[in-house]
Amino acid sequence: MPTPASLPTSMDTAAIAGRIAADGYAVIEDYVAPDQLRRAQDFVRTAVARNGGNYLAINGAKGLEGTFLHDWPDDTAFIALCRGIYERTSGKSAPQTSFYQVLRCLSGDLAARHSLKFHYDSYLLTALIPIIIPERGKTGDLLIIPNWRRLRSHYALNFLDKILLDNPLSQWMLRKLYERGYRGIRHLKLKPGNLYLFNGYRSIHTNEACDPDAIRSTALLHYVDPHEGSSLKRLLRKH
Repeated sequence: MPTPASLPTSMDTAAIAGRIAADGYAVIEDYVAPDQLRRAQDFVRTAVARNGGNYLAINGAKGLEGTFLHDWPDDTAFIALCRGIYERTSGKSAPQTSFYQVLRCLSGDLAARHSLKFHYDSYLLTALIPIIIPERGKTGDLLIIPNWRRLRSHYALNFLDKILLDNPLSQWMLRKLYERGYRGIRHLKLKPGNLYLFNGYRSIHTNEACDPDAIRSTALLHYVDPHEGSSLKRLLRKH
């Protein structure tokens, strides 16, 4: 991870936030040191093999000891970067909040089932680091329709957005647009070790499939749920 000396300046953070606003995403090249990336790749290959070569998802940092993924949510440089982007984007002070972390490993026959599912995130900032990306066949590009909606003032409106998107008809239409090469869907070729930042709350996004004999692994940290305190959200979670 970057050393304290390489923390982004306010100018850098402003530029990154501006890129996300204008293009829908920003990329920081080679964010992860090569030796740290290799350890994470070895961890993923071992974990997938133990799972029979099938799809695997790990939520949180538990079980990721020995890799940068375990320490990533507490890394001061990374926290400062996310806080700066949030404050530049929202004009508000960043809240004291934790990250929601997921390590996704697409492989085996279930890889296709977990691909091409267009969705919004519940969090404003999505940080994605590719760990392993296939070098042949289907490479599992990140697909994004950037900044498609505005921040919703109430959770009920956000919930309605998700219902309108996460249904068979909407998913079929988006997949048809993807198959026809709709230019509004941007394809991001992912490079292991880079850091990709985008507004997952506002942007419709998903991943392409990869071949079942390959591994596509990405680490994601989600930052700031704008509806965290919603009573309606808490009620729906109980049912």
